[in-house]
Amino acid sequence: MSIQLSVQEICDFFMQSSDVVYLHSSEGIITYTNDNIDKSVGFSKDEIVGKHFTEFIHPHDIARAVDIFERSRNNDPTEKFCLRLRHKDGRFLYFDFKGHAIFKDGIFMGSIGVGQDITAKVIKEEAFGQSEEIYKIVVDNARDVIYTVSPEGIVTSVNDFMKAVTGFTAEEVIGRQYLDFVHPDEIEYGIRIHESIMRGEKPPIFEMRFLKKSGDYLQAEFSTTPLFYNGRFLGTLGIGRDISEKKKNEDNLKNALIKEKQLNELKQHFISMVSHEFKTPLFLISGTAELLEKQCKNTADNKSRKGFKTIKENVMRISNTLSDITLLCDEKKDNIFNPSSLDIINLCTEIIKDVTSEFSFDHIINFSHCAEISSHSKYCLDAEIMRHILINLLNNAVKYSTEARQPVELRVESVEKGLYFIISDHGIGIPENELKKLFQNFMRASNVGKIPGTGIGLAIVKKFVDIHGGEIFIESVLNKGTKVSVLIPR
Repeated sequence: MSIQLSVQEICDFFMQSSDVVYLHSSEGIITYTNDNIDKSVGFSKDEIVGKHFTEFIHPHDIARAVDIFERSRNNDPTEKFCLRLRHKDGRFLYFDFKGHAIFKDGIFMGSIGVGQDITAKVIKEEAFGQSEEIYKIVVDNARDVIYTVSPEGIVTSVNDFMKAVTGFTAEEVIGRQYLDFVHPDEIEYGIRIHESIMRGEKPPIFEMRFLKKSGDYLQAEFSTTPLFYNGRFLGTLGIGRDISEKKKNEDNLKNALIKEKQLNELKQHFISMVSHEFKTPLFLISGTAELLEKQCKNTADNKSRKGFKTIKENVMRISNTLSDITLLCDEKKDNIFNPSSLDIINLCTEIIKDVTSEFSFDHIINFSHCAEISSHSKYCLDAEIMRHILINLLNNAVKYSTEARQPVELRVESVEKGLYFIISDHGIGIPENELKKLFQNFMRASNVGKIPGTGIGLAIVKKFVDIHGGEIFIESVLNKGTKVSVLIPR
């Protein structure tokens, strides 16, 4: 009885701590536990006392727990051990135990022990171990070279991808100066980068040539960051990427762009020269035709007058075509785009007058606009560009709807994004599968028949809409008409 009382007194003393205190008999039956057991594993004292200790041990830990118990019985105790205990909700928690066997007159009476919940600590250690393993897997399988360099410039670690990129193994690189692998012309630059990192600066991504085992150099891109601990510089963490192929492609693209620019300049020069050479004789032909027409005014018959008219019309058509080609091929957009304040109503009225005067038949173009255009008709637009856009679109609308009884419609609407110019006709329409190709140079729809045209107009329209930063949309139904909407931003 005196021993039991002394044990009870010890247990009562331990009750003041946050640890679990227990006592079990020589048969392993739990005879006492403090109130902390409820907080730790969810079971009350009444639910634990009288049960065998193995009922609360993780199945995988039971054999070890029984072995510890038997060793205590044989006076060969394990003073410190870790076991997993079952929580009432089904979880298992890690506990560190300190046990002491109780003997009386050489007879094993049972054990007393203290258990501390170390679950959070174990999880943290496991997570740390997993994070290290994950980090190692990520680094070793990265498609870039990941390395560290000491403050003295010595390579201290590098992942396995180094060999795939340079041919050097990690063992051949670690322990050597990083400058040993830098191109001689860029060593000074490499030193400056390392010094800036030592000052705690994080330099921007930089490029350097890096030595390969073959003796060649590859073009590499590096991203680095300084490593500090408690204010002490530990070294540099860096990522290197082989960009040799990228640089080669960039150089090829740059050379291609230079050649393309040269070809465009040559093309522009050639077109300007051809246009000039053609327009000069055309001007002479037109002038001569007018002179002959005046001289034969009183004597010329209908056939001659018709011939003079045909000459002038064809000279004008060829001259306009040459002007369109020159415009289409002009790459100097800055010289073309000159916006200014324009009266939209007056501009559209003048354009409609010019378009209708070019056709020998009477064709009506109805013009309308929203109320805002009436109250605020002046907008900042390029007059010449808008003339080219609207004249081409209205010419097409009239030309391809000569048999239609309904007039062509031009409407201007003011919206939040800018101005919408909408041209609608009731002509022959455009095949649906050809709509996307209409803005290509010299492209004409397959249903135009003998209606004259060069296929340049819409290409010019698209070019000028792009120069003005706008958008163009075409809707068409075969044999019912076409609607073209041009949005010009404010």
